[in-house]
Amino acid sequence: MSLTRLIYASRAAEALTPTDHEQILASSRRNNAKGGVTGILAFGAREFLQCLEGSREAVNATYTRILGDPRHHDVQLIDFRDIEQRWFGEWGMHGLPPSRLTRQRVLRYSDRELFTPTRMSGASAIALLADLARELADTAAAAATPDAAVATAGRSAVEPAREGLLAKIGLRRDG
Repeated sequence: MSLTRLIYASRAAEALTPTDHEQILASSRRNNAKGGVTGILAFGAREFLQCLEGSREAVNATYTRILGDPRHHDVQLIDFRDIEQRWFGEWGMHGLPPSRLTRQRVLRYSDRELFTPTRMSGASAIALLADLARELADTAAAAATPDAAVATAGRSAVEPAREGLLAKIGLRRDG
C-alpha cells in the first residue's frame, strides 16, 4: 500500500463556534477510522488547514467528501505527495484549536499574525504542519518518559527530534 499526504486550506462558509469545531472533529474521526486516514485539522475563526495521511484511495475519498461539504469554500490544494511515514499517525484526526496557533507561531510562517492559511505559501503551510508534528511528538515523548524530560531539562531536547523529523521529510537544516 502506498501512503500519501494531502494538505489543503479552506474557508468556512460561516463563522464556526467551538461546538462546531468539536462536531467536525468527531465526524472526521469516525469517518477517518473507517479508511485508516490520520492527520491534523488546524482552525481559526473561519480558516482551516488540514493534513490527511493514509492510502491514496482513502485520502482521495476523504478529500472528495471535503470538496462537496457546504461548510467549506475556497478549498485550495497545497500539497499532495507519496510519503514513507505519517507525521500524525497517532491520531484519527487531531484538532488544533485557535489557542494553539499563537501570534508568534503564525508570524513564523506567515506575513500576518492572523491565521489565514489560504494566504500562506505552500512551503510555509507545510513547515507550519511539520512544526506542529514535532511539537506533538515531543510532547508525547515527554509524557511517555518523564525521567528523560527531567534529565534533558538543561539542554534542548527539541533539536535532536527536529533534526530527525527534518531528515524524515527530506529536509535538512543548514548551519
